[in-house]
Amino acid sequence: MLVSGSELTRRKYRMKFPKLTIFLGLLLVLVAWVGISGMEGDRPKAELNPVSATPGVGSVLVIGGNRAAGLEIVRVLRARGEDVVVLVRPASDASAAEALGARIVRGDAMNPADLTAALAAAPAGGGFRAIISTLGGTSLEGPRPDFDGNRNAVDAARFAGVPRFILVTVIGAGESIDATPAIARYFLRNVIPDKTKAEDYLKTSGLEYTIIRPGGLLDKEAQGRAYLTEDTQSMSWIRRADLAALTVQALDDPRSIGKVYHAFDPDRTRFWSIPAN
Repeated sequence: MLVSGSELTRRKYRMKFPKLTIFLGLLLVLVAWVGISGMEGDRPKAELNPVSATPGVGSVLVIGGNRAAGLEIVRVLRARGEDVVVLVRPASDASAAEALGARIVRGDAMNPADLTAALAAAPAGGGFRAIISTLGGTSLEGPRPDFDGNRNAVDAARFAGVPRFILVTVIGAGESIDATPAIARYFLRNVIPDKTKAEDYLKTSGLEYTIIRPGGLLDKEAQGRAYLTEDTQSMSWIRRADLAALTVQALDDPRSIGKVYHAFDPDRTRFWSIPAN
């Protein structure tokens, strides 16, 4: 069968269309992250004291402390001699946290009994002064740790008499929904509502809470220029190591109690700034 030149051209473009769609989709992601508007202006910094070199009195339970931002928080705490307990699921690798000198308790935050067991792991005569949670998950079905696990942790803190709770969530939760690019809201559409519910639950718990929302997270060494701000319309990328230092800064400072902060890096407000040193 003979095929006309015009028909061959149409077939050629039909074959290329999926690739073109993928390209345009990636371009949309790039434009969305490049176009974080209004980020270059000065943001009001939280007036908190710098991280102390002296450990606090009492142990700290870090949930999610075996990897990513949680592991960086463990690193900062252990560097000044804090007694740190990390709750790690039975099947997860805890070697990095263990190498930092953290004590590992196996369990799952989705199981309230495991949290009770973790909070019984303080040294004799001591107790826990705080819980720090970076808990989150990627499951699209069933209960999610973003809310259910954090709710269990809040309940466990209240039951055990742990006064302080720091929750690391994400920019986009709560009233900050418009601060994050539309493409990020789409990909986090299952996460953001649960993070918001976790924040709201903590706020009404009676605990001395602090909520910290980071934007995009980077695996680079701390630079020290990032800061906490109460401007909940701010948005930037941030290094996990910088986020960890800011989290411990909030833990140390009673002025952060009852506050919601965004972790903001003025050097990371544009897509092209991500690979910068």
